[in-house]
Amino acid sequence: MGNAFFLKEISSIIDKMKKLSDVWLKASVVGSLWATFEIVVGSFFHNLRFPMAGTILAMISVIVMVAFHRHWKQKGLLWRAGLICALMKSISPSAILLGPMTGIMAEALLMEFFVRLFGANITGYMIAGSFALMSTIAHKIVNLLMIYGFDIVTVLVNLYKYATDQIGFTNLKPEYALWILFSFYAVLGIVASIIGFLVGEKKSKPGTENPDVIKTPEYNSDSFFHLEANQNYSVKLLFFHVFAIIVCLLIVSYSYVYGLVSIFFYVLFTVFHYRQSLKHLKRPFFWFQVIVLTFLATLFYNGFNKGDVFNHEGLIAGVQMNVRAVLILVGFSSVSIEMRNPLIKNLLMKRGFSQLYLSLGLAFSVLPWVIKNAPKPLSIIKSPTKSISGILDSADLLLELFKKIISKPKVVIITGEKQGGKTTFASKLTTILKANGKLVGGFLAPGEFENNRRSSFSIFDIESEKSKPLCSIHFDSGEKIGPFRFNSDGQNVGYSLLSSNKTADKDFVVVDEVGPLEMKGEGWASSIDQLILDSGFVFIWIVRKSLVEGVIKKWNIIDLELVDIEVQNEEEVGRALLKY
Repeated sequence: MGNAFFLKEISSIIDKMKKLSDVWLKASVVGSLWATFEIVVGSFFHNLRFPMAGTILAMISVIVMVAFHRHWKQKGLLWRAGLICALMKSISPSAILLGPMTGIMAEALLMEFFVRLFGANITGYMIAGSFALMSTIAHKIVNLLMIYGFDIVTVLVNLYKYATDQIGFTNLKPEYALWILFSFYAVLGIVASIIGFLVGEKKSKPGTENPDVIKTPEYNSDSFFHLEANQNYSVKLLFFHVFAIIVCLLIVSYSYVYGLVSIFFYVLFTVFHYRQSLKHLKRPFFWFQVIVLTFLATLFYNGFNKGDVFNHEGLIAGVQMNVRAVLILVGFSSVSIEMRNPLIKNLLMKRGFSQLYLSLGLAFSVLPWVIKNAPKPLSIIKSPTKSISGILDSADLLLELFKKIISKPKVVIITGEKQGGKTTFASKLTTILKANGKLVGGFLAPGEFENNRRSSFSIFDIESEKSKPLCSIHFDSGEKIGPFRFNSDGQNVGYSLLSSNKTADKDFVVVDEVGPLEMKGEGWASSIDQLILDSGFVFIWIVRKSLVEGVIKKWNIIDLELVDIEVQNEEEVGRALLKY
């Protein structure tokens, strides 16, 4: 994906971050913290093949939702947080689009519905929690039907009848067993709701903060807005995948031979085009499931007691179910990759989904910090209430951080080729701004040439219009970076000009330049890190074209104005900036 397209994508969401509503901000917090449990504990269970892992995760989800809702009693918080958590779950090693993601969303919607219906009280939470837990059974049934088709029902019913005959419960119909199972899960939901209610009540009381909670949340710029490296996106391919999945399902339902051939070529194409699609097929447990399901279908498709131990019809049904499963897993993985297409993101932004998109970006931006500082899986399992209470105490810290992030200063990037006149352009621009009464701080770094190459740079204080040497190829001492040695006095002037004291009253603050050193966390990077969460001025950065995309990603710039000196002039840009 080219730089120009990436910049166009980022520029298209200017000013929208400022309009992020309070409920979406809080949903970002809840979603990121909830996703932490899903990813940390879910991956732990996945690696151990832990029994009833989904049930335990569903109980933790209910505890988290109730506890957070006691802390922030806002309508719409639960379903929004569930949506964000479900989308974030996609990065988990154990995530499959039709599995945990849809399950999380179903639980959140049910919790939201029943809490609104019966109120944000213990009764409402218990009813909501019971339905949320029961939804895991319904979700599993629907999931099996979508992946394997209705043949799986025949296999499971015959298997159930065989099992009940062996233990002497011939009159125990399948529907009775389902009612018992649903009732058991309803009780688990009630228990989880009570625990969540108690955790939320404890948090709401003053003086009960967890002393172990980390007080310094970090903001990671490599967030949801990052595009997959070397991945070519295509809207046509998105529609192709949806169409191919439908057509292949129809073919395999009429002829397993033709269906197998069509799915084989489709899977071959997707695995070749998307390396991510291959990860599901590499898992040994997936192929273990394939073998077991094929064996069960062969054995029980027509009933074990009909005389045919290995039934040909059952074998075909087993093959069809597994071929369908491969198609669904690979196809939907490909669809999820194409949904990261910047064109799709822009379309969502323009069609009323900007709140979701930006909230998701915030949640992803702090996920590494949250996962790093979250309790260990065994600690969560041994003491879920203490772990959730500790995470809950981080909520207000994250909310404050998110509020700072969305109020970050606007960044104007003046860009052009190396030695293409960016500093000269910026100098003329600052003159226009100052002439119109704007307070401009920061500095420019004009350079000098000797024998057609850069020989030195000075640091020019825009406010006082005084200069001091910054670096030169002729200096005998000072830190050496490339061919230049740096003057510590000149560096200190730059740090001083980017201090909060010097920038507090400014309308614009200029940094010339944000380059390779800053990309590595050196140079002026530390000063930019300190100022990036201020909101009292507009940043103006000089950045060479080849580094613009990297700079945007490093500081996760959302409110951006890109100025290309090759196609824009100082007067035009100056008139636009005077409006800020």
